[in-house]
Amino acid sequence: MLDAKHKTLVAASAAGFLLAALALGSYMGAREDRIRMQATLDAQKTLFQNAAEERQRHAQEDAARDAATGKQLDAMRQFLQQNAQTAQQIARWAPQQAQLPQPINVNIPPATPQNPKPDAVATIPQADLPAIRDAIEGCKECRLKFAAAEQDLASEKEQLRLAGEQLSAVERERDAALKAAKGGGFWRRTRRAAKWFLIGAAAGAAISRAR
Repeated sequence: MLDAKHKTLVAASAAGFLLAALALGSYMGAREDRIRMQATLDAQKTLFQNAAEERQRHAQEDAARDAATGKQLDAMRQFLQQNAQTAQQIARWAPQQAQLPQPINVNIPPATPQNPKPDAVATIPQADLPAIRDAIEGCKECRLKFAAAEQDLASEKEQLRLAGEQLSAVERERDAALKAAKGGGFWRRTRRAAKWFLIGAAAGAAISRAR
């Protein structure tokens, strides 16, 4: 039969083995968590980097397209200011803009004291009427599509804003998970130390009872 001294040694050894096993299990679990977390972080880092590069590429393409469109619009406005201001200039310019089977003839009668601004007279060949109809309908269709495109653009901007908020939330969750994998903050480490203290106190109590 074991005396008190041997009982104390056996109890102390058991408590030591228990504490070592718990500490090892905690370490191994934390190590596996860190490995999995690192793999997730690496995958997310690549995903975020690719997304950032795509956003930058699209932004550059949008800026280049907007700049080219702006130059074209400026050139059109400048041409109109220089070449399509008077009635006679407009009468020459307008028929050239429509792609018609036969040209439209626009005549402006000479001004008289009784009629200083006579109405222009346009002669439209019948062969041009279907093309004029299609051009008018095309303009209406373009306006409808443009209005729809503006609404779609506003909706896409809102979706991008919401996606940005979701991405920020995911990044915060990622940072929190990374912090937890590394041991957490001050209070988390304090609670963990308190747990090990309670385990040690229980082991001490067992040793005392063994005596």
